[in-house]
Amino acid sequence: MFKTASKVAELVDETEKKLKNFSETPRLDAEILLAKALETSRFGLFTKYTEKVSEEAEELFNSFIERRKNFEPVAYITNEKEFFEDTFYVDRRVLIPRPETEFIVEKTLSLLKNSPKEDLLDICCGSGCIGLSIKRAADCRLTLSDISSEALEVAKINAAKLFPCSTEISFVQSDLFKNISGKFGIITANPPYLSAKDMEKFVVKELKFEPEDAFFGGDTGFEITEKILNDVSNFLKSGGYFITELGFEGSAFLNKTLNGLELENVIKDYSGIDRAAVFRKI
Repeated sequence: MFKTASKVAELVDETEKKLKNFSETPRLDAEILLAKALETSRFGLFTKYTEKVSEEAEELFNSFIERRKNFEPVAYITNEKEFFEDTFYVDRRVLIPRPETEFIVEKTLSLLKNSPKEDLLDICCGSGCIGLSIKRAADCRLTLSDISSEALEVAKINAAKLFPCSTEISFVQSDLFKNISGKFGIITANPPYLSAKDMEKFVVKELKFEPEDAFFGGDTGFEITEKILNDVSNFLKSGGYFITELGFEGSAFLNKTLNGLELENVIKDYSGIDRAAVFRKI
């Protein structure tokens, strides 16, 4: 007896139930993964709810679900993650972009709004989502830097996708500022900031798939941020800005580690958590 082809709506409903013990967003996961298997968008999926799914697409979808039930993040299964105004390529070589990191982009764009063309450095760049999102909305010369050559490979994929003809994007493999030269009007960073205790507590399930080095900031979680703060003023132009994402206790830590910088303000996220700090070179 032949199996009757499943309809889109049926697959979504069934999969939502299957994923309830593996995801906090089971229906959303089901929709995104089925849309990927059908080579459409999530919006496109809604227009196909009564259509039947081909055997090949259903097999592919089921393989996605098995990976998700192993806690693999949806973004790694689809190799896509929306961030700010674009969709970025991601895989296990880079941290998955988080919505909270968009605060860095928004603040930087507000600083660039009435400025002439500026030189921007994004260190610990990972997928390149911060720097590339800024360049998409502002005219600037961009340098993307990361200690990981594999992360830079992903950043290059995204740069080629978003700026296929640009000659104003540079890539530097560097342990923070070790291989960086010149001075910049703005430097951005989303450094690793989890402590050893945080790693044990929070890096479980989905987070286990992401690069450990993108999370671990040292025994206290502050070590890498402190290194950046000790050196960043040497690479900023007079009056230049440094904008960094913060860890759980970042703002308290930053207030006592200034080095040639003035802490202008701390940006809170929608939950009222200190999310990013803005410094200006004195």
